[in-house]
Amino acid sequence: MTTKLWGARFAREIDPFFEKFSSSIAADYRLAKCDLIGSFLHIHVLKGAKLIAAGDFAKLKKGLLSLLSDVDKGRFAYDFTSEDIHTNIQNALLKKAGPVAGKLQTCRSRNDQVVFDTKLYCLINGARLQESIFFFRKTLLALGNLHSSLVMPGYTHMQHAQPVYLKDYCSAYALMFERDAQRLEDALMRLDISQGAGALAGTPIPSSIYKAQIKKALDALKMPGLAKLVGPCENSLSVVSDRDFVAELLSLLAIMGMHISRLCEDLVLWSSREFGFIEIGDEYCTGSSLMPQKKNPDALELMRGSAGILYGNLISVLVILKGLPLSYNRDMQWDKEPLFSSLELIESELVILSGLLKTIKFNKANIEHQLGDESLCATDLADHLVASGVPFQEAHKVIGKLVRHSLKTGKKIKGMTQEELNLFSKKLNKREVLKRLNPYFCASSKKSVR
Repeated sequence: MTTKLWGARFAREIDPFFEKFSSSIAADYRLAKCDLIGSFLHIHVLKGAKLIAAGDFAKLKKGLLSLLSDVDKGRFAYDFTSEDIHTNIQNALLKKAGPVAGKLQTCRSRNDQVVFDTKLYCLINGARLQESIFFFRKTLLALGNLHSSLVMPGYTHMQHAQPVYLKDYCSAYALMFERDAQRLEDALMRLDISQGAGALAGTPIPSSIYKAQIKKALDALKMPGLAKLVGPCENSLSVVSDRDFVAELLSLLAIMGMHISRLCEDLVLWSSREFGFIEIGDEYCTGSSLMPQKKNPDALELMRGSAGILYGNLISVLVILKGLPLSYNRDMQWDKEPLFSSLELIESELVILSGLLKTIKFNKANIEHQLGDESLCATDLADHLVASGVPFQEAHKVIGKLVRHSLKTGKKIKGMTQEELNLFSKKLNKREVLKRLNPYFCASSKKSVR
């Protein structure tokens, strides 16, 4: 059994089943680096407040930097029998620095410690996620530019609508992820990472000391950029009870997951025999244990399905928080797994999708076959009548009847004579009709898209 950060108040040992149930180390071990950074900042504050001597500060500093190095190099000894990562680090520091490690918790509670750690974790991983979004958007736009002249059927209600460029389709999704990146940037700038909240009521150390010493510590860690986001707390009750930042991050990750899911659904459809628009690289597909011919787009299906996990993570945290009184409550421990899960899911999916997009091959023959559906150009035929002075509502009816006649008789509109076209409207000019039945003309004639 590891040494805990509490216990003298109690006469009996904790129930072993409750101890296992209450342990968070299996999830919050991910916070190790953030916790060590927070501790490094904290010892500077304690020194500035003259609460630890210079010699004690030197020992704590050396021990914390050694543990930080261990974490960075993957050799930190995680103790999964510990109550949490804070306890694990405290005990590890005791081995490194000796009894002086007992001074580390001066003017600090795990209540404010875990908020600092989690916010810093969100900042670090959010910044990495921004890079992943950037490279994914770049890959998506590159796919469209590589096939910049490719026209394909556009859909509404999953029915043929109008011809569109693939590059505009890719750009539509790229804009979704651009908005995701903007939401992420906004959320990260609002993190307000702070120290000094204590358990809930603050500490006797003036905020001016926190501000000055935190800046000094960040300079020592070569992290001066963090000084804009890390400082003394404004309201200690708010700090220890706030998990808005977790809910906000989970919300934007759920929206991003929805965008990923929609893209995956389109690619699944396009890769089916019924569409046959694309073939996905073997690297991102699997086969069947029974049917030898199968090539299943499992990567896309798994990412599509993970949207449910992302939604569930958001809802679980909102439900945990909805009835909590101020300030800290142990319920908040349950916010970690949903947060870590969503961040890791999205990060993995953006990497996988970026690779998958580069393997896509377009079956232009099948796409051309679908573009042969003249109804895709019906709106452009109506626009031709409008240009000839026919009110749009009347033009809509004329072309609707023309399409219905073509479907009923099986005769293509482009094969109709001028006399046949005159039966629907004498404003229908055969030459203009043929021009506007070209899907490439239809796509290129749209000027409202930049």
